[in-house]
Amino acid sequence: MEAGETIYVRGDPDRHLCFLAEGMVKLYMGYRGHKEVVVTLLEEGDVFGEPAPRPEGVLHDSAEAASTCRVAVVGKAALEHHVQRDPRCALALRVAYAQRVQRHERAMERLVPRGIRPRLAVSLLELADRLGEPTEGGVARSAHLIHQTPAEMAVSSRVGVSKEMARFRREGLTAPRGKGRIVLLDEPRLGEIARS
Repeated sequence: MEAGETIYVRGDPDRHLCFLAEGMVKLYMGYRGHKEVVVTLLEEGDVFGEPAPRPEGVLHDSAEAASTCRVAVVGKAALEHHVQRDPRCALALRVAYAQRVQRHERAMERLVPRGIRPRLAVSLLELADRLGEPTEGGVARSAHLIHQTPAEMAVSSRVGVSKEMARFRREGLTAPRGKGRIVLLDEPRLGEIARS
């Protein structure tokens, strides 16, 4: 799949479970008609869709390729049959469900009614934790991002995020590193802002 391609949308029938074999996928929910909030970004090895082994209604979020990726889609009927034959598969599904719950809890914490500054700090820390690469002696972390991704995670406009990102740079909390790469220079201070 190419970046920007829709994998499924909220309300689609829950018939499959998806396994991300390569690339990155964005899980999101829509609100106020045309806006969306990113629940999480998924990496290679993550499972998404409703993690129950049987079809149970409809999907509760939407998924889109955030980069070129490969996704294996497994029908729930085949999955249920496999779970009955191999109990390890049931354990893997429980782990996938627990990870899904944790992702949604982090998203809800990020979205509690606060200003853009703490929501953006939480979003940057989460992205760095999930997708970051240690740099400069393991002190800073970086993640390949555009301002649209943190804006969708922080439920803000790109303009609002750009203003706060400029403020973070002036305060020595972040630094740009090439196109779309942001290095977090002071994670403890960003953590304080996130909790404010």
